[in-house]
Amino acid sequence: MRPEGAEKELSLMDVLTPRQFAVTMLVSSSLTNRDIARFMGISAHTVSHHLSHIFDRVGCGNRTELTVRYVHEQDKGLYDKEEFSERLAQLRKAARSTVLKTSRQRSA
Repeated sequence: MRPEGAEKELSLMDVLTPRQFAVTMLVSSSLTNRDIARFMGISAHTVSHHLSHIFDRVGCGNRTELTVRYVHEQDKGLYDKEEFSERLAQLRKAARSTVLKTSRQRSA
């Protein structure tokens, strides 16, 4: 239990943009930049750009450190379940949209 008046520990979800947090979730799922790019409908270069900003923002040096922090925060229960579920639903919706766009482009 935290002492009264102690500041709330900021989680990755608090510090990162929704897009950056989505990249973090996917990196933590062991996806490559290319896989993340395909999943999110962006280029692998854009994924690298997001990761560079994420590392700077949260003080992680690489994907492994980021994944360790993400998993640690999940285990500590730092993510509000409702907000986390909402972000996960947004990510899934974006993924479905990307799949539909890709399939339309292939059939055209």
